[in-house]
Amino acid sequence: MKMMRVPLRVVFYYEQDQWVAHCLEFDLLGSGDTKQEALDSLTQAICLQIEFSAEHNNLANLFTPADGLVFQRFAAGRDIAKGELEIHLE
Repeated sequence: MKMMRVPLRVVFYYEQDQWVAHCLEFDLLGSGDTKQEALDSLTQAICLQIEFSAEHNNLANLFTPADGLVFQRFAAGRDIAKGELEIHLE
């Protein structure tokens, strides 16, 4: 199994009484009552997107960048955290 590393950036914002975690590279969202819940939801969405794209041999489906406003929110942010998401595809 080949390992692939792709750095992903996530911006958090509060909207409609929920935290939103928005991935800039995939334009995917996760939401929850806390930042951690939003990140967990986003992680699940990213995993599903990658698995579905790999299963259907459609890797071009992976990288659809978010709207420019989301990039502006990211650039204006102050908190930075690093983490890794490891996905094993068969």
